[in-house]
Amino acid sequence: MKIRFDAGSYTVREVEGGDGPEDFLAVFNSNPEFLDASTLHTGVTAFTTEDVEKFLWHNTVMENSHCLVIRVAERIVGVVTLLVPHPREGQPWVGSLIVDADEGHDRVANPVLAELERRLAAQGWTHVFVGPMVSMVESIGWWRSLGYLPVERRLDNDKREVEVHRTVLRC
Repeated sequence: MKIRFDAGSYTVREVEGGDGPEDFLAVFNSNPEFLDASTLHTGVTAFTTEDVEKFLWHNTVMENSHCLVIRVAERIVGVVTLLVPHPREGQPWVGSLIVDADEGHDRVANPVLAELERRLAAQGWTHVFVGPMVSMVESIGWWRSLGYLPVERRLDNDKREVEVHRTVLRC
């Protein structure tokens, strides 16, 4: 299943061979708090091209994984990773939703996530899961403001403590 859609002025599609890691570097590095949290608070506040390349590779080759680029015009303003389905929950899981801080998270993420949820519901999925890192309190608040409810705390594949949330999809 290839994913491609428009959400307002944003175009969302699968990362492809022509999308180089250097094209995403500014987006990742505009979010130093996320980078620090995602690297278990080791002081990393900037990614290298190699770090981004590993992220993109991992999220494009993993089974059931989709790595989506968010663009406005030709400029990359974000990236979304998605597992459809997640092996444990059996439903879609948003792994990462990273937006260029200069663009404004809500302005980009809200319409993109709403359209993604609408498309998943149209395909017959009933829920979407997400697991923001416990240390990312603002992120947890954002997901809850969109109706995602907490399910449990657990460690993710990288041994980071996350708070699993889910929402019910409506057609």
